[in-house]
Amino acid sequence: MSKEFEEVKSDVAEGKEPSTTVRELLRWFGARRRRTGVVKRIRNELDDAGIVTTPDFTKVWIDAEISFSKIPEAAAPAAVPAEDQGQEEPQFSPQDASFLISMLKAANCGVIAVNPQDTVEKAITLMLAHDFSQLAVMSNEHTLKGAISWKTIGKRLSHNNELTEVKDAIEPAVAIEDTEPLFKATRLIIDHEFVFVRSSADKKVTGIVTATDLSEQFQFLSEPFLLIGQIENQIRVLLHGKFEVEALKEICNDADEARKDSIQSVADLTFGEYLRLIQKPENWEKLGLSIDRSVFCAEMDQVREIRNDVMHFDPDGIDEGQYDQLRRFSRLMDELDALAQ
Repeated sequence: MSKEFEEVKSDVAEGKEPSTTVRELLRWFGARRRRTGVVKRIRNELDDAGIVTTPDFTKVWIDAEISFSKIPEAAAPAAVPAEDQGQEEPQFSPQDASFLISMLKAANCGVIAVNPQDTVEKAITLMLAHDFSQLAVMSNEHTLKGAISWKTIGKRLSHNNELTEVKDAIEPAVAIEDTEPLFKATRLIIDHEFVFVRSSADKKVTGIVTATDLSEQFQFLSEPFLLIGQIENQIRVLLHGKFEVEALKEICNDADEARKDSIQSVADLTFGEYLRLIQKPENWEKLGLSIDRSVFCAEMDQVREIRNDVMHFDPDGIDEGQYDQLRRFSRLMDELDALAQ
């Protein structure tokens, strides 16, 4: 257990409410992302210490600040009946898979705002200075009056309307709470080009998510899938026609006879089975590669671990080092394919 978490437990026991970021909390547990096993471990430690995070560390942006406090007595876990003790607890809830709008950086970066009585020139200057297409129109940090944008300014001018104050070019704005699932919010963002995000705790406007932010997020989420799909195809090409069906079945789980019987080609294997196949020296020889087997398999095993993160839809995605690993291994596969021709 990290000394930082020990200090948190000590502070909470004294009635204090220390704080940190989600990223820092993960670091205390030797992790960088909120993978299922990591989340379970942290939750267990928090429960054992009688501590809760506010907000829930799984439901916010990875760099959001969270505080630690004692679990309210009314929310403390009930005693487990004797007849139920020893039974395994549920490991997954559908809510665990929710990717919330609050997990996006843009939803947490605040907003540049003008009030309705500000001049249009001020709004234009702010949009130019920050390279924004729109601004929030607010009377205070809780009261969202609407938005002003290049589009609304252009529309008013095209109708020969005089523009003096921001209120002359205001348009209604859509605001959603930070607990809204991202995929439900997607349609609103597409339809309106942007939405403002409110904190469900205090109703403050915490950020604005635009269609551009959305497209960047989906690229961030989809690129690893595309890279992994490309690598899997490259591996199938490398292995195709090199092995008898019996050799492929041999590396499958002996306990799953039905699946072993269904294996007919390399395409029927899992990524882990590709790795087990070529880890055997006698199988590696059949590939005819003049490279080191142990190094190649170690690189491929790293890809396998990244693939597991991606396929389990880790809300924090993968880091740049993992991207580099996928790109590097894909380039290696391309080079091996070129040498074989």
